[in-house]
Amino acid sequence: MLDPSRHSLPSVNWLRFASDGDPVPEWPLEAILDGAAAAGFSAVGVDRHTAGGRVEDLGNEVRARGLRCTDVGVLPLGTPGVVDAAELLARMAAATGARICLAAHYAPTPFEQAARELRASAEILARAGATLVLEFVVYGPLRTLDEAAELCEAVGWDRCRLLVDTWHVFRGGEPLSRLRSLSGDRIGLVHLNDGAAKPHEDAVFEGRFARLPPGRGAFPLAEFTAAIEATGYRGPVGVEVLSEELRCLPPVEGARELMRSLSEL
Repeated sequence: MLDPSRHSLPSVNWLRFASDGDPVPEWPLEAILDGAAAAGFSAVGVDRHTAGGRVEDLGNEVRARGLRCTDVGVLPLGTPGVVDAAELLARMAAATGARICLAAHYAPTPFEQAARELRASAEILARAGATLVLEFVVYGPLRTLDEAAELCEAVGWDRCRLLVDTWHVFRGGEPLSRLRSLSGDRIGLVHLNDGAAKPHEDAVFEGRFARLPPGRGAFPLAEFTAAIEATGYRGPVGVEVLSEELRCLPPVEGARELMRSLSEL
């Protein structure tokens, strides 16, 4: 089991995703922060939708509950608002002390365009002391670890590293030997969750509404953890469980359920 002090609770767990348009927070940020602290988490990740554009008091809200902020997100690659989003996320990172900003493709984007957007955003975020982490998503335009690594290489590993999520690793059939071959400094963030033994026929639905808490599904999480540890990565691990069942729970109950699942691994 990973060191519990490395676990972070992402506010994105309580975002409601739509087929089109921006996701909508199911619960206010204050309730999520209260829930994280009550459940025993020491850190959170904060998304820009749940933050609601607030910046000035964001760091104080986090620190007042004895929490730290590991990451902010998500930078929406392939959208007209990517630069504006980078500016907002940089302000959030500066306010909270987060050193990581998540990035993901929101639309099919040619390689060179994605690299340009990542370089420009990385420059903005660097002024706030943050680096990008790029997520590969099995139902998105950037589907594999190797594709994500190629983009990180083009941007520069000092500015953009990999986000490795158990759901996309196992649903995408990524071999754990490929994970073990990475250098730990090329991983910027890990997301931990679980999935049913039989994948849902609709990968988008399962990825957004039917993930499971760690240890409650069929993913070989012990092997995954061993592979990540073998790389030398010692950074934060976000417990990202996008689940309709969890989303409907008050954050304090949901956070406690996730903490219980971690303790039982």
